[in-house]
Amino acid sequence: MTRRFEEDGLTIESRPRVTGDGYYESVILDPEGNRIELVGE
Repeated sequence: MTRRFEEDGLTIESRPRVTGDGYYESVILDPEGNRIELVGE
């Protein structure tokens, strides 16, 4: 999903990574600059 958002021109604030508690997450910015966290298990 992060790649798709990047291809659509959104800013990627944090590339996909595994967090300390085992979740997979990345952070993007919407066109207005709001942070959106993508989280999966």
